[in-house]
Amino acid sequence: MMNIYLTNLGKYNEGQLIGEWVELPVSNEELQKVFERIGINEEYEEYFITDYECDFYEVGEYENIDTLNGIAERIEELDEEESKIVKALMSECGYALNEAIDKVNSGDYRIYSDCDSMTDIAYQVVEECGYLNNVPDTVARYFDYEAFGRDLGIEGTFIFLDDGSCLEVIR
Repeated sequence: MMNIYLTNLGKYNEGQLIGEWVELPVSNEELQKVFERIGINEEYEEYFITDYECDFYEVGEYENIDTLNGIAERIEELDEEESKIVKALMSECGYALNEAIDKVNSGDYRIYSDCDSMTDIAYQVVEECGYLNNVPDTVARYFDYEAFGRDLGIEGTFIFLDDGSCLEVIR
């Protein structure tokens, strides 16, 4: 979700704060109605963004609304889990918004549930891949999950999320 507060720049310079919250994406028709309501016309042609609400993107004062609409449309397409992953990729790995969304859309990640450590992930990987399927139980019990988890962490990118899951970024 992206909301911006559009403000009439001319009126602002005259000491009046005249503006309105707009939820993006917004149609051109609705945007024109907002401009009419805040007094953007022949006399007061300029506007700027004085505030915004968005978890994914820092909106500047003079951002292009068409660009913001495109960003809002991409954000709107994300479901709850995808939103969580995009936020993690941006905050923990330094991805830009578009890069993070592209990563999510390409499926270049894996989610491990119920894990607090790399050892927990090691147990899940060994089970999922069947690494010990053909190993006798008397030998398999000596497998060092902690060391394997440590090695997984060295070789890959894992982000532990607040909900007890872990995101593996596949490069």
